[in-house]
Amino acid sequence: MSAPRQAVFDCNVYLQAMLSARGAAHACWQKVVAGEVVLYVTPFILAEIRRLPDHKNLRRLRSFTHERVERFIEELLDNAALVSDPPPKFAYPRDPDDARYVDVAISTGAILIVSNDKDLLDLMNDSNPEGKALRERHPTFGIFTPAEFLKT
Repeated sequence: MSAPRQAVFDCNVYLQAMLSARGAAHACWQKVVAGEVVLYVTPFILAEIRRLPDHKNLRRLRSFTHERVERFIEELLDNAALVSDPPPKFAYPRDPDDARYVDVAISTGAILIVSNDKDLLDLMNDSNPEGKALRERHPTFGIFTPAEFLKT
């Protein structure tokens, strides 16, 4: 049996996993629960998840409550490795919060982020100078959509 993969999930993956049991994000979450993926979370990531019900585009979802998010976080903490927020190493002026996910992936050795965020995914594009420099320093670094992650 191979060792579990290590990953960092972007906040949007947690959101999608909570909202639909049929999507790729939920299937990624199920791999964590099954022990096939070592998932890293930090206090910053937990705080982002906790703010989701207050997002203006999500307030219309009456079933998406703070209580539901807290129940998910309890399950998350039972299945993920909680690590300290690492010191900033990667700068991404386009979206500074996305840089925090990159820092977690690098500091834990996961070197893999699962996300649907266009700014994060663009780091894999050679025309993105920050992404190109990042991948030159960390050649095995990767960012995948949930669907791509399930295929790897």
